[in-house]
Amino acid sequence: MNPIMTFINDEDGATAMEYGLLAALISAVIIGSVTTLGNVIGTTLNTISASMVAAQ
Repeated sequence: MNPIMTFINDEDGATAMEYGLLAALISAVIIGSVTTLGNVIGTTLNTISASMVAAQ
């Protein structure tokens, strides 16, 4: 019965799983932020470009 209890109480796999989920969450936040920031920068550059063409 002792090896079964040792296996049940072993939390090494759970720790690895937590780190994996944390890395996935951080990656998702970074990807979302970069996508949003990229869209904002693209819109700003398009506005500047249109203003420069209109000023010619």
